[in-house]
Amino acid sequence: QNMALLLITYVINILCAVCWKSLFIKYQWKIYNKTTYYFIIKNIALNTKQLNNFVLKFNWTKQYNKMNIVSDLLNPDRVKYYYKEDNQQVTNMNSSNTHLTSNKKNLLVDTSETTRTQKNKFNYLLNIFNMKKMNQIITKRHYSIYKDSNIRFNQWLAGLIDGDGYFCITKNKYASCEITVELKDEKMLRQIQDKFGGSVKLRSGVKAIRYRLKNKEGMIKLINAVNGNIRNSKRLVQFNKVCILLNIDFKEPIKLTKDNAWFMGFFDADGTINYSDKLKIRPQLTISVTNKYLHDVEYYREVFGGNIYFDKAKNGYFKWSINNKELHNIFYTYNKSCPSKSNKGKRLFLIDKFYYLYDLLAFKAPHNTALYKAWLKFNEKWNNN
Repeated sequence: QNMALLLITYVINILCAVCWKSLFIKYQWKIYNKTTYYFIIKNIALNTKQLNNFVLKFNWTKQYNKMNIVSDLLNPDRVKYYYKEDNQQVTNMNSSNTHLTSNKKNLLVDTSETTRTQKNKFNYLLNIFNMKKMNQIITKRHYSIYKDSNIRFNQWLAGLIDGDGYFCITKNKYASCEITVELKDEKMLRQIQDKFGGSVKLRSGVKAIRYRLKNKEGMIKLINAVNGNIRNSKRLVQFNKVCILLNIDFKEPIKLTKDNAWFMGFFDADGTINYSDKLKIRPQLTISVTNKYLHDVEYYREVFGGNIYFDKAKNGYFKWSINNKELHNIFYTYNKSCPSKSNKGKRLFLIDKFYYLYDLLAFKAPHNTALYKAWLKFNEKWNNN
């Protein structure tokens, strides 16, 4: 008889999901809107081990209607079982099911078809998995953003050093780097100091401030950061000598594009932005960069357009400049992706407002109008930057 019952159990096992009652109770598997039936089978020998009770579970669907006969044979008092914590409106166990009284603590019957509110363990684990995947994506994205910003900072720094910096080797064979800027641009030198160390000190007798880095560890870090972006004719020779001293492979300058922050670093060093109205007709906005060597300003004309001319003042220098709205808007857009870190950046961000008032002819509106007052207010803000 036991063998026959075991055979029937094996057949059912092929079509149904079997779970042991002990596991069912231990892990508290969740049950949802599906109508699920359990059958209590007593005293079945399996692998020579006596199992007093185990639960046979399968979903009650049309596909398994043929199992009604078998389930009725095994358990005439078939009932629905749910865990109390997962259900609402649970009634007491039917006293007629006397063979279930020993399990009264764990299994309850006559449960309503109320929608279950708890998530099952599978969905819970799936949510955790999805959250981990999302965290990985966010982490990679943040790392990518950080890496990109770090590259642009190094490009900007190379441009600043090309314009206002200096590499040198002392008599004691120590390499150092110095950058001297206007006093109002101290903030950008502090950013460099935070990354590479060094000192920032006021220069005596002039309205300027100097950054100096001379410790070997900091110099190695800085040289590796700007390597491949130093391109100033004079600075390139100095940089090459420092690379040899520190045993660092020198990299030739990479090709410049509109996405390279070197332009803004060099602009922060040797650039200007201003407008004038000498003829009292209309203001003329000019963005320019100056240097002693034509080669060092030629990059701007290649990428941003404009013109280059030679100025005899101050022992002579080459000056790149752009003077029309179209080219100004190109440089304005570039400043958004590679923003200036000097005080000049405040004026660069005012280009859009300048042309807004310019197109409205605010500069020559009647003096008693709000439009002219807006122009005066803009002019005051411009001069304070």
